[in-house]
Amino acid sequence: MRTSLLILFLLLSSSLFAQRAVEVSYTQDSKGNLSFTCTNHAFCTYIVSVEFTTFQNARADHALPYVEEVKPGVNKLFTVSPEKPSEDIQVKYKTSFRKGCFDPKIDTGFIYLLPIAPGKETQVYEINKTSGEGGRDSGFAVRLRMKQGDTIFAVRRGIVTAVYTGSSENDAGATATDSWNFVEIVHGDCTFGQYGVFKKDGAFVHPGQSVEAGTPLGLVGGDKFGRGSDGRFSVSYYNNNGHNIQLPLLFWTKRNGKGRLKHGGTYTSEYPKTLLTQELPKPRAPAKKVPVRKKG
Repeated sequence: MRTSLLILFLLLSSSLFAQRAVEVSYTQDSKGNLSFTCTNHAFCTYIVSVEFTTFQNARADHALPYVEEVKPGVNKLFTVSPEKPSEDIQVKYKTSFRKGCFDPKIDTGFIYLLPIAPGKETQVYEINKTSGEGGRDSGFAVRLRMKQGDTIFAVRRGIVTAVYTGSSENDAGATATDSWNFVEIVHGDCTFGQYGVFKKDGAFVHPGQSVEAGTPLGLVGGDKFGRGSDGRFSVSYYNNNGHNIQLPLLFWTKRNGKGRLKHGGTYTSEYPKTLLTQELPKPRAPAKKVPVRKKG
């Protein structure tokens, strides 16, 4: 049987980083069945959509359009089979994808550490972004006064999803830059922590690396004699419209415990063991020994 395929790939993404993150492909067997798979090259979950604009003499073993989460690596999607094996399949489709999960179960009560070394003092400023249409890019971030050469630390367990430290503009004292050096980490609840502003080539970590709370991520950038050095941190998630929503956060600080940070306030970093280990797997309880009864 001869099978003709008209394939249209339309790759849509929410960011430059995502343009090569996800690829949809298929293989065809001797009976004309098309097995669709998706390769997620990133280090976090994506949502992929496959929509057929032409679908003749064909049936799928999954509801269409196909819209599902895909984990990192190769994911089996669905199979398309000919309704009449003696006739050609006519298929045309387009794909799109976006970072994130369906309805992530966000832990809004999570207690974060300050992303600076324990014992260090910093002045903190809130950065509130104006909410766009449909909640697009709305939210909250913090800016921390730091000193050149200070280390930025992970404040939560996760996997590094992106690292960019190629810009020297911040180190040269620019008040505004076209890009900023950052590290992004995905957390267990499908939120993303974004850390900055790193020195050019100052990151200690790489995409795909697992980190724990308290892991050094890299050196803060900034110029020594001008504007100085700023650390920045935010946590966000992607809603079902693909918009990035930043979250208000609770932080733990020395002498204050947990709570929201006050704009312009001065705080000292502290890393209690209970917070450093709060996301580590709990050890299994030892199995109870069952007494063996002796016969007779």
